[in-house]
Amino acid sequence: MLALSGCSSGKPVSAVHHRHSLSAIIALHHGNEILVQRGYSIGPIAASSRYVFWGAASSDESDDALLLRRELHTGANRVVAHRFFQAFGLATAANSVVYTTRSGTNAQLEAMPAAGGPAQILTRMLAAPFDARGDIVAWAESDGKHNRVLFQHLRTGRRTIAFAAPRCIGNRCYRIDRVTVARRGVVFDLGSVGQGYPSLIVRRSWSASHPSFARVPRDPQPDLARSSAGALYYQLGQGWMEWNFGRPRPTPTWPRGVRPWLLAHEDARDVVIRGADCATTVALHTRGGKTSPLPLPASKRVTTDRLGKLCRQLTGFAWSGSRLFLAWSITPQVSIEAHEQIGVAGVITASNVH
Repeated sequence: MLALSGCSSGKPVSAVHHRHSLSAIIALHHGNEILVQRGYSIGPIAASSRYVFWGAASSDESDDALLLRRELHTGANRVVAHRFFQAFGLATAANSVVYTTRSGTNAQLEAMPAAGGPAQILTRMLAAPFDARGDIVAWAESDGKHNRVLFQHLRTGRRTIAFAAPRCIGNRCYRIDRVTVARRGVVFDLGSVGQGYPSLIVRRSWSASHPSFARVPRDPQPDLARSSAGALYYQLGQGWMEWNFGRPRPTPTWPRGVRPWLLAHEDARDVVIRGADCATTVALHTRGGKTSPLPLPASKRVTTDRLGKLCRQLTGFAWSGSRLFLAWSITPQVSIEAHEQIGVAGVITASNVH
């Protein structure tokens, strides 16, 4: 049974939320801006050639984040799912959108046809942010005693266990912080829960019978970034490392420090984030050394500056062919300092990159 709102209309909360969230979307035709959603923080995002998907949360409806879809050719917007769990990511694969919803205290991973239809539940025990590429989605599960990483071909339904082990072996315990999918296999980390033993980066190619491991000493949570080539991670005290499929061991890579910060590596391009916390910028860096900044949203067109200085932060990114979609949060800085969402707006931009 649907709960009723306290307003005199008597409409279900979901219907009111649909109306508010969709009416808050404004189509933009200024440069690279696709849309703005006023009153909502948005992200993460995912994209295909036909659609862009994004999560949206309002301070008034914070218990029910929404998953929305925009058809790029017609501009039609639709609410796809309720109770969207933003922290675990969002992806498209095999003409489906893959996302997570809250199921009690658990996170439930689902795949739904991008054009709409019934959702398939992939797991009810999601343990870390998942990833997808092509027709394959990969994720981590944990029941408190065991860790597992699985991948599934969404078109055929074939599922493979890439890794399975007890969470603790002797006095060494591990958790999985993130899973990424490269072209040749799946990558994830095993972060050390205690001190005195290294974390591990793990990769397994689609054709391998068992995974390979790389030690990450003195770092309880190596930061794993998405890479088309293999494992890409930041090691505390060492900088960025890459362990591409076909290479026997990890090697240092650009950049050497924490600035700029790597978000992803795709073919010969790196997506990097730069700037101060409230003045985020994004750029593409080629391994040849060229760095090209991407256009920023025009913040004064999408939210008010009457409350003072505006804070611009990146909240998501997604590739679709030669287009790179970026999600932004534009918020008056005074609202952030007061832990409020007054004046917040979410913006999605798209840039053609080659």
